[in-house]
Amino acid sequence: MAQQERAIATRRRLLVGAAEVFDERGYAAASINEIQARSGVKKGAMYFHFKSKEEIAQGVMASQLELPTEPRSSSASPMQQVIDLTHELAHRLRTDVLFRASIRLTVEQGTFQPHDSDVYDWWLRVFARDLARAQGAGELRAELTPEDVAASVVGSFTGIQMLSHVTCDRRDLHDRLTKWWQQILPGITTPKTAAGLAPAGSPELDLTGTG
Repeated sequence: MAQQERAIATRRRLLVGAAEVFDERGYAAASINEIQARSGVKKGAMYFHFKSKEEIAQGVMASQLELPTEPRSSSASPMQQVIDLTHELAHRLRTDVLFRASIRLTVEQGTFQPHDSDVYDWWLRVFARDLARAQGAGELRAELTPEDVAASVVGSFTGIQMLSHVTCDRRDLHDRLTKWWQQILPGITTPKTAAGLAPAGSPELDLTGTG
């Protein structure tokens, strides 16, 4: 068991070290020697877990699939929980280098492997699930489909975070996200629901960290 725990810890150190390099330099400019040095893992141990830089990048990308997808807020409103989840993801982009690098690599993946939609498909399913709950609670308009709204949420979030990253290193990401929710909520929810929602996220969420 101790050996297995060491192997898990070593793999984690590799992924975090690689994430730091990918986040700073992108896939193409990152070297496997730099990743190995940054992670502090011996070369033999690195190649035991990953055979190439491409495999390491795939491991960083796949870390998204390990994230908790239930928001930490205790809101009784499923639609508010959808909003809160987007703000939690925005918070992770600002404070969690592994998540930040995984997003960058997902966008850049065409430079090192054929485009793979698995990660996007996973997020689409997560948001479609939560939006179906909102529709079941009468909060999402009946004429809309959770899948279509999920595609709008995932696509818009991707674009908003990229714009925020380019313009100010994501310092205004929560503000941009809040304004986007203010714009679209009247079109996807009932008037009564929209009036009771917090586009900036539930007050109980701790989104103050800046990384």
